[in-house]
Amino acid sequence: MVAVPLLAEFGFGESEKDSVYWDISGFQEPSGIVYDASRKTLFVIGDEGDIGEVSTDGKLLRSSHLGGDFEGVTQDPSSGLLYVVREGHELIYEVTPDDFHIIRRFSIDRTFQGDPNYLQRGGDGIEGITFVPDPTNKEGGRFFAVNQYDPPVLVELAVPIRSSNEKFATATIVSSRPVEAAPLSDVVWDAAINGFVVPSALWRKAYVTDAAGQYLRSVRLPALMPEGIAFLPEGKFVIAQDSGGLVLWTPPADPFAAPAAAPQLTAPSASGPAGGKP
Repeated sequence: MVAVPLLAEFGFGESEKDSVYWDISGFQEPSGIVYDASRKTLFVIGDEGDIGEVSTDGKLLRSSHLGGDFEGVTQDPSSGLLYVVREGHELIYEVTPDDFHIIRRFSIDRTFQGDPNYLQRGGDGIEGITFVPDPTNKEGGRFFAVNQYDPPVLVELAVPIRSSNEKFATATIVSSRPVEAAPLSDVVWDAAINGFVVPSALWRKAYVTDAAGQYLRSVRLPALMPEGIAFLPEGKFVIAQDSGGLVLWTPPADPFAAPAAAPQLTAPSASGPAGGKP
């Protein structure tokens, strides 16, 4: 757990007017987080296999230990079910939000374009996951994930959450795009910009891409080891710190949107402005 004085020393926490540090004691190494709009709470997962529900004022409401190295979490808003990534085994757990019961497991096939070890076995694997609702998709939406290293990529995964009732099923890679910002720590779909936000804990930044995964810009994050980020209403964000605790961030404007274009000045004509004197 990182102490508040240390956060202040690095320019985070109480030293920044737009961020507040939440000490969720007892929850180790937060690594992923998602906001549940129906419950108006946050779900957080950790490197030690823990999952918990947190209020929007930073209180740990309940938690459970499921086991494994959890690195990412997302939600299908139509069902409310959570999807948690376990790194190493490269599994996606389907979890009920009410009692943290694991319903199904989806094994991520490492194969892509004929390479059976495209997501390298034994490497630094899947680190974040996000769900993009899409009523035209037979699964009700599309899953995207980032691989930390080996290779550092943004992949789309076909996960049969509706087309299969099997308790053990397979998720396959549909597409892949390199992200030149390794190590990658999380990915979140941002509907406001029609693109992805990809935090990097090492660089303490989030890399913003378009819908195809093309890099657009980077944004500094007010946290130590920012492993995950959740979007709250009214322009607020909560960052999961691998170093311990959460950070509530309330920037004055959307940090991930494209900056406003500077006004272009037009040189006056030789005769001066219309209707004026030379």
